[in-house]
Amino acid sequence: MAAMHPFVRICSTIAGLAITVGTVAQSTPIKEVPSIVLHNDSSLKAVVGIRMQNRFTYQHTAGAGQEADAADFQVRRFRLRLDGHAVTPRLQYKVQLGLSDRDVSIGDGTGASSLLMDAMVFYQAGKNTRLGFGQGKLPGGRLALISSAAMELPERALANGAFTAERDRGIQLEQAIPAGRQAVHAHLAVSQGEGRSGQRGTPGLCYTSRLEWMPFGVFRQNGAYSEGDFYREPSPKLAIAAAYSTDRNALRARAQNGPLLPDGQARTIGTFYADAMFKCKGWAWLGEFDRRLADGDPWASDTATHVSVAVNEGWAITNQASRMVGKRSQVAVRHSMVRYDAAVHSAFSDRDEVLLGWSYFVNDHRIKLQSAMLYEWGEGNANFNHVGNQVGFMFQMEFGI
Repeated sequence: MAAMHPFVRICSTIAGLAITVGTVAQSTPIKEVPSIVLHNDSSLKAVVGIRMQNRFTYQHTAGAGQEADAADFQVRRFRLRLDGHAVTPRLQYKVQLGLSDRDVSIGDGTGASSLLMDAMVFYQAGKNTRLGFGQGKLPGGRLALISSAAMELPERALANGAFTAERDRGIQLEQAIPAGRQAVHAHLAVSQGEGRSGQRGTPGLCYTSRLEWMPFGVFRQNGAYSEGDFYREPSPKLAIAAAYSTDRNALRARAQNGPLLPDGQARTIGTFYADAMFKCKGWAWLGEFDRRLADGDPWASDTATHVSVAVNEGWAITNQASRMVGKRSQVAVRHSMVRYDAAVHSAFSDRDEVLLGWSYFVNDHRIKLQSAMLYEWGEGNANFNHVGNQVGFMFQMEFGI
């Protein structure tokens, strides 16, 4: 028999892929939107998904006679993901690209950009052990570990923007520790310390560890990392965790992100996180405490250019509560506060925010409508006319398949 032409062989392989529609069982009886699953046989699986957050924001900023108003339509996030396994179900992968303007920016003030959010390969070494290699989220605080697709308010907390542990490149170990009805999870990571940028690393690496305890057992549908009690836990569920990340010789003011320190200088930056999640019968509460310190002088200065940049030393507290008020509707309220140490107070302003939001879940967190009223103030002065204080409104549609 004549050998098959390479082009014909490729076309035959593509034609042989079966496109199936998969659904995830839900405790709430709502119509499911399918995921696209491409697979050839049991040794290969690829799940393709997209999600977008389209948002309208109105914001008024007080300015002592120079008030400013802004209305903005934007695609806040647009993500393309691919995950599954290859060769064996033990060998898993996750790839995620961010294509919106906010996704592409890495926020270091250099103009660099990156489409790559996640590029991880995992090996399931045992029932309770998984190893990861590549770029992904570091195991820091819960506010950051919860996907932006699983939030009950349109935007992340003020504290998360200040002290988050960013995505980074390295190796990770996830370990479940058998404890009867209880659940204990440990998560360790050794990473480059330079975040999503293409910056070459310094001699120092970043070491991150997280330990979590669920005294009443695991949540439904991974609810410890999904805001709001959409699945209405029939009995109380609680998750308590602590994490610490030390980024040795970090080149940026916020460890893995933020502006570059001048003249190639570096600092060792440590950040501590303590968080908790509680859910029961439609009620949910999420709280987190963050603390950041730099070894030595938090200020880095270039004597030639007179440019000075400071590590954002300080602490933050966030509390967020919500209640399902119908099968698909939810109200939520959040207060987040950030306080900076005296040594860097000339570079950073203390801030508070309060949000009151409403969500309507068309299909779980995949397709939902969200709105929120917000008020943000600085230096502990909540007076509406104080310079820099902001009041605003957000409306957002999340669409994901």
